Amino acid sequence: MRSWLQHAVVLVGLTLGCAADDPVKLVSDIDPGLVMLGSAAFTDGDHLTEMVVHEGHVYAANSWSGIGALRLEDDGGLTVTDHGDEGFGATRCTTLALHAASDTLYCSGDSPPATDPDQPRIERFDLSEPGRPVKLDPFLIVHWSVRDVAVAGDTLLIHQFDDGLWTAKIGADGQLSELQRAPLKGNARVSVAVGERVVTAFAGPAGQGAQLRLLDPNTWEELARLSLDGPPLGLSADADGQPRVVVGLGSGGMALVEVGPASLTLTRTLTPPAVVTHGIVSQGLAFAITLSGVFAYSLDGVEDGDEPHMFAFGAEGTKGDKREGNMLHGLLHDGELLTSDWTWIERWRVDPDGEIVALDIPRGVHVGPEGSIHWQLRNPGPVPLRAEFWYRREHLFEVDVNASGLTKVELSPELRAKFEADEPTSHLAIRIHDPSVAREGQPLSTSSFTIVQREADDPVPPAIGDPFPTVTLADEDMELFTLPLAEPTQTIWLTYDCALMWPQLEDLAWLEQSGRDLGRGTPIVITDVDLYLNRFANHWAIENLPTGLWGPTAPPEVAAANAAYGDELLRTFVVEELPAGSSTSDYVIDEDNQIKSLERMYRGPWTLALPWPWD
Repeated sequence: MRSWLQHAVVLVGLTLGCAADDPVKLVSDIDPGLVMLGSAAFTDGDHLTEMVVHEGHVYAANSWSGIGALRLEDDGGLTVTDHGDEGFGATRCTTLALHAASDTLYCSGDSPPATDPDQPRIERFDLSEPGRPVKLDPFLIVHWSVRDVAVAGDTLLIHQFDDGLWTAKIGADGQLSELQRAPLKGNARVSVAVGERVVTAFAGPAGQGAQLRLLDPNTWEELARLSLDGPPLGLSADADGQPRVVVGLGSGGMALVEVGPASLTLTRTLTPPAVVTHGIVSQGLAFAITLSGVFAYSLDGVEDGDEPHMFAFGAEGTKGDKREGNMLHGLLHDGELLTSDWTWIERWRVDPDGEIVALDIPRGVHVGPEGSIHWQLRNPGPVPLRAEFWYRREHLFEVDVNASGLTKVELSPELRAKFEADEPTSHLAIRIHDPSVAREGQPLSTSSFTIVQREADDPVPPAIGDPFPTVTLADEDMELFTLPLAEPTQTIWLTYDCALMWPQLEDLAWLEQSGRDLGRGTPIVITDVDLYLNRFANHWAIENLPTGLWGPTAPPEVAAANAAYGDELLRTFVVEELPAGSSTSDYVIDEDNQIKSLERMYRGPWTLALPWPWD
């Protein structure tokens, strides 16, 4: 039966039937602050870190696949001109640097290449034919484990963690010579040249945070020092050559620092709701590159102490069939933004007069076979939006998303039953609209969300609300212990050579050291590699994080106790069906051994899981 109001609407419709209907709005009047112009991938399994631009081409470090090259097209597109190493593992590149005068690119990595692990070296590439890098004879160094390489004039700076900062002279033809260790103490991470000076970021031990040092590259005399809150994840110089640097500080945000002849002055800290891995500053614009995406700010006319206007957010994993991206690096080129999104290189148009039209959305959830499903959406911007959830081209439901905050989403068992049925994994498409635009109109942005349902008769990997099964591990002293603990715990399942997981480790160590309690309990790094045997824990300054060891370097009792899980403990607990660019599977377990959440990407304090905070 219709209500009187429904009858009234029908009557009004009949009465006004001769009047022209209001036109359905199909296109929003909102101008996006960021618009993706093009994107490209080199392989089916890219692990992209740093980039440089030279002679109209982008060169990207691609972990075990060496380097790849892209041409910047006039129409905004990106075209692959070199896919990288023909053999996986022949070249390990997690960092690169350009000497433009000699058309030479240098690269190195945190660990040796799989095909030739015995001789530490810096790889060299000739870029004289744009887009076609040619590998040259390497330059031999003393140690593996290179965090970063950078060019300062005609000197290559080689950052080797707690083995210090090393230098090599660059010849006119790009050849390297005169390898020397700079007379500096500390865990050297990354440097940039600012005028005639060098600014170097160091890491304090056991998560103590970042320290900037202003150095004279002729004598390596220290001219100034500045401690910052957060781990030293990224460092870049002002894109326009002004005496200024920007530091990516993980959960500590992004610091803008003025560089004087003998001084370093913190002028502003930007705090996007994400883990900052790198930063860019150019005139009145600043970009925070984060694991969650890129946040863009306008600095013009902002008084000291005021928060600048955030005019754009480009979410991670925007391109591709599955959301497997996380941003580790970015740069500006001819007014456009380039981002390294782990599995894609992306090219964006920037409009400081635009607005935020994308949402920060979790990858998905791993749940039991029954009950409601909960998660959150974050709108970083001041414009309300509408998120529509679709399944196999059919509209399921929609949510009005509040401006500048979090919106909770609950999927009822009844609605869940409509699309799950016999499908253990369901991929939902998300269309993000201007609320004034009709459903059939053009969305402002798109995303996706994956629901993975645990099999009713299979308890592993466990789902939200399940008990965490018993797992035996060894600590740093090779003493055995079992999970779950009798206290709240967060488990971090680590693949130690995965560059995407390094920011999480450094950030967690800093959060622990600084005493910030996120309510998740003790973080335990679970790995099949002894992180102290190869000095990994010392290099990354994570000595304060407890570890749980399994695999061939653990005592044999560990494998015997875990025999029911098979040989690959990691694969047992990583929910592969949930999209992710790494093995990240962070379980939060309460003191009663109930799993409160499982996230497949690291968000620091800005989780999108529910319930939150834990109670």
